[in-house]
Amino acid sequence: MPGQHNLVPAKSSNTKNQKSVSVSILKSAGIVTFFTLLSRIMGAVRDLFIANIFGAGMVTDAFIQAFTIPNVFRRLTAEGSMTLAFLPIYTEIREQKSAEEARRFASRVLGLILLGTGLICALGMMSSSQLVWLFAAGFAGDVAKFQLTSDLNRLMFPYLIMVSVVAWSMGILNAEKRFAAPAAAPIFLNLAIIGGAIGLAPWLERPIEGLGWGVLIGGLLQVLLQIPSLLKVKQPLLPKVFWSDQEIMRLLKLLGPSLFGVAVYQINIIILRNLASFLPDGQLTYYYNASRLTEFVLGVFAFAIATASFPELSLQKARTDWLKVEKTLRFSFHTTFLIVFPATAGLIGFAEPIVSILFRHGAFTWLDVQATAITLMLFASSIPAVAAVRLLVAFFYAMQDTKGPVRASLLSMILTGGLGWWLSGIWEVAGLAMALSLGAFGQLITLIWLLHRKQLPLRKFWSLKVLARYFFAAFLIGIGVWRISQQNDWELGPASSTNWLLCMITLVSSGLVYCAIIKLTGDPYLTDVLNKFRKRFKI
Repeated sequence: MPGQHNLVPAKSSNTKNQKSVSVSILKSAGIVTFFTLLSRIMGAVRDLFIANIFGAGMVTDAFIQAFTIPNVFRRLTAEGSMTLAFLPIYTEIREQKSAEEARRFASRVLGLILLGTGLICALGMMSSSQLVWLFAAGFAGDVAKFQLTSDLNRLMFPYLIMVSVVAWSMGILNAEKRFAAPAAAPIFLNLAIIGGAIGLAPWLERPIEGLGWGVLIGGLLQVLLQIPSLLKVKQPLLPKVFWSDQEIMRLLKLLGPSLFGVAVYQINIIILRNLASFLPDGQLTYYYNASRLTEFVLGVFAFAIATASFPELSLQKARTDWLKVEKTLRFSFHTTFLIVFPATAGLIGFAEPIVSILFRHGAFTWLDVQATAITLMLFASSIPAVAAVRLLVAFFYAMQDTKGPVRASLLSMILTGGLGWWLSGIWEVAGLAMALSLGAFGQLITLIWLLHRKQLPLRKFWSLKVLARYFFAAFLIGIGVWRISQQNDWELGPASSTNWLLCMITLVSSGLVYCAIIKLTGDPYLTDVLNKFRKRFKI
């Protein structure tokens, strides 16, 4: 609000200092991107095994729905709210007090997390049937499907505790500019699930439970991976609980609105999954596979920038260096769109070939490929909005403002839920994907409006000219890859070497053409990215 921030910006940093911030963000984002790419590849391999062994049917739908439930609680209790509220306070304590005090604060937060998630886990396991009904009321008409989903949910719920500890570790390590271990953690989850599908499933009375045991083993491996990095930053691993602690009370105060905001987002998921549960068998699998591919692009090409920027923004806010805040936000915003626009165009224009290459084998039919591709095109249209929302939400949290994201999430919930109910009755699972995309754009518009109203000591941090340049180049790329996709028969899927070759050549060449178009305009953000790439690989 006007007059809310009367801070005088810190002394202007010179160009060299600001350049070092950009390089730091790109370096950190590169680490996150590398491990996220490996993780997403392993996730795709995991989905290939699941699709090949179990197909698109009742048991797969049951596993997907059951695994959704602890993941929703994970986002509520850990990375969706706790991490975002925790990191800025941790950074502020470290900068304004001492590193030792920040570590003591982190130990108390760990105690809070273990106590809270342990209680939620116990309640979740005891009320598994009620949770399944809440998330998938449509399963109630099939007793076997409902019971299997409930049993799988009960089996996997302890994963919540382990992944919450990983999220706590991520907050500490990211604040200390260590990104590798948290980013690599999901790789071990995917490996464990694959191991469960291959090594455990054949020996179990209900083979799908092998995936559930894989989830638990993967969660334990994720926790163990964090320990060496935590010891390097001298973080004690023993939890402490002090309810009267001033900083913990401050964290809980920030958590109130943030929990509500994340809860609103998770209600969106519950609504959409519930609507999907009323659709014919296989529709939920189309939804899942399409959303996974979209998350792949977001995780590799967009969220890495937000993850790397968040500690920088929190640090600059703690030092009240508004000039650096502004420049960091501008750099992150433009770099995000530089990457996500062509990724979105490629995913939309080349949807059918991508789905065919990844899933057209075993029990996954050509009709399944076509249905998943349509759903993917609609999901992919949300990528620019979701990427921008992720960055702006990180900015709000770095400013220790949790109310803005809540308001935007509330609007998104109303929009997504209403449109999902209406459109799913017309286009089934494709309608749900469209509703999610429209809701994401509504959330983005709201966040931009709220940011404008805050009247922080920041100038405009985006350029319509730059964004239009990226959009136009990506549009040309999208048209090109779509025309190529129409010149080949993709029904053979990965069994055809021609399909593999054409897919790889198309995606690589389209990326190079996009870079060439942007390079001709003299874009400084692409130059920064390419310079970092050349330096990293000594090109």
